[in-house]
Amino acid sequence: MDIFNLNYAEFERFLFVFFRVGALVLFVPILGSRQVPSSMKIGFILFLSIVIFPLVEGRPLPEPRGIFDLAIFLISDVTIGLGIAFITRLIFTAVQIAGTVVDFQMGFGVVNVIDPQTDTQVSVTAQFHNIIAVLIFLAVDAHHFIIQAIVESFLIINPAEISFADITPEYMLHLFSGTFTTAVKIAAPIMAILFFLSVGLGLVARTVPQMNVFIVGFPLQIGVGLLMVGLSISFFSMLVQQQIYELPGKFMGFLRAL
Repeated sequence: MDIFNLNYAEFERFLFVFFRVGALVLFVPILGSRQVPSSMKIGFILFLSIVIFPLVEGRPLPEPRGIFDLAIFLISDVTIGLGIAFITRLIFTAVQIAGTVVDFQMGFGVVNVIDPQTDTQVSVTAQFHNIIAVLIFLAVDAHHFIIQAIVESFLIINPAEISFADITPEYMLHLFSGTFTTAVKIAAPIMAILFFLSVGLGLVARTVPQMNVFIVGFPLQIGVGLLMVGLSISFFSMLVQQQIYELPGKFMGFLRAL
């Protein structure tokens, strides 16, 4: 098959691959960052589409009867790519939520930096955790899981047969609630120590009223918080890796829920 000499039917099939891969690449973490040049994204989308197209050539894909049908099927294709990218982003969302909660507990609630991936303001600890999560994501070759998921989506789903049944929003809500659970697990060790520190400072304030606990407690909370952030890195890495290794199962659950 010559990818540069497609007939009209083959070109329609290539569009399904191109739009699904495009939606994935544009919104998936790291590649979807605004810091990645648009020309590089478009080139990667085209390259990946050309590589995947021969693999799905014999699979059943919709046969649109006109422009309106084609637009509907392409929107369904984009939805599939967005769903896979959204599931991947939930890992980094959990990391940022945990870091934000920890920073509020430490007193860094108003200290924000710019996240280069989203161009939004995030807390210092959240950005630190996010950078480590990105490094872990690349170190365990998690991007291979994403490419595998987009290929398997063509083997499982025909855009013409997509039915957003009741199970689909329920499954996405389950994934979304799991994000907060993961965030609590990440922040739990640091929050627990800072909570007991606050209780201890409260007892000191009651027993020694002459001591200004606020002056003593603020730098103490920052120091203990930063120490716990460093000590909990190994625990943080284990949680992030666990969430990454669960991605293939989440992808398959999402694809079968459609």
